[in-house]
Amino acid sequence: MNYLEIVLSWLTLAFVTALCGFVFVKKLYRVLPFFSAYSFALLASTIGVWLVYKMFGFNSLAAYYTFWTSLLFNAAMRSLAIAELCRYKLRVYRGIWGLVWRLFVGISTVFFLHASFDTWGQPNRLAIYALTLDRDLDLASVAILASLLLIHRYYGLSLEPFQRTIAAGICLVCAVDVVGDTILKSLFTGYLFPFLGAASRTAFWFSLQSKFMQAEDIWSAFHLLCFMTAMGIWCYALRRPIPRQAEAPELLPAEVYRELSPAINLRLSTFNDRLVELLKP
Repeated sequence: MNYLEIVLSWLTLAFVTALCGFVFVKKLYRVLPFFSAYSFALLASTIGVWLVYKMFGFNSLAAYYTFWTSLLFNAAMRSLAIAELCRYKLRVYRGIWGLVWRLFVGISTVFFLHASFDTWGQPNRLAIYALTLDRDLDLASVAILASLLLIHRYYGLSLEPFQRTIAAGICLVCAVDVVGDTILKSLFTGYLFPFLGAASRTAFWFSLQSKFMQAEDIWSAFHLLCFMTAMGIWCYALRRPIPRQAEAPELLPAEVYRELSPAINLRLSTFNDRLVELLKP
């Protein structure tokens, strides 16, 4: 790690600590427990990986397993946080939420199987498995959050501002990770620049090695900056008091409701009732 990466790593730790402080002070764990757990998981994994690097070295086997295991753990916690954002608004509509959580389970199963199939017979299996699964979950996360916003907009519903801001930060993290995971996976499997496999034993590789190391440092710094930006977005979302969760959908004032909402509610209720009937055992 160069000097810039060390500085950015310390700043990242500061941002994660600040985020956990906001979560604790605002008592966000009462409203979004999984996102709160994700925040503390980021802090624990950041400190844990740093301690392993200090104790065993950056290139040690312990550092290898710790880093990739923490990547899988953070991806799982982030997925639960996204599912929680969906449930936060959809739980009052049992039919819609019943369809959504089944889709979550089905998609997750497909991704686990795809990652296992993609890893079969490859060296660095843990790294490739973690990168494949993390990339697939990131792609699904962006699609799910975008679909959630479209569904809410279409049916006249809306997320609270702090929820939208949290979703925007997660989308930023996922979008950047998709690019990074794809490039790293291609390097591990040899699909990217396959000629380097044969050239690695020649002087040609040594002439390019410094360029690759420089590109890796630039990407690492960019990734840390985007990650800190996302955490800054989350901290910004938590600067105000957290609104209480409504037990039932919020209705418009009576005079507006009589004019505008019957068609919206009828459309939503019909969709919900159909899903309840379809999902009955």
